[in-house]
Amino acid sequence: MSDNQTLNQAFGKHGEDQAVQFCLKQKLKIIKRNYRCRFGEIDIIAERDDVLHFIEVKNRSHDLIPGRYAVNAGKQRHIRNCAQNYLMQHGITSDYLVSFDVIEITDSKLEFLENCFY
Repeated sequence: MSDNQTLNQAFGKHGEDQAVQFCLKQKLKIIKRNYRCRFGEIDIIAERDDVLHFIEVKNRSHDLIPGRYAVNAGKQRHIRNCAQNYLMQHGITSDYLVSFDVIEITDSKLEFLENCFY
């Protein structure tokens, strides 16, 4: 693994740690971090008030291009497929509503974009 990959992974993990702390302050219960399946990965799965939140974390070192733009149609499809896999794997029925969210982190702010795609 190159030094660049190691730095990027550390930067990403730091952003995810910040996002988890934010979620806990928002009274979200963290169910799983870095859920992986054949369709991809979901950074955070959390629950609050019978809503399951599938959260993508985008950590940026600048404010020039918001991280939300990296969650394009293809990435959204991967997240939806992962979420469906998670629900089936855990036998979760329609008792829960589902929210697809993005937490965008830059040096200057953290923004929670709740239910931002379907």
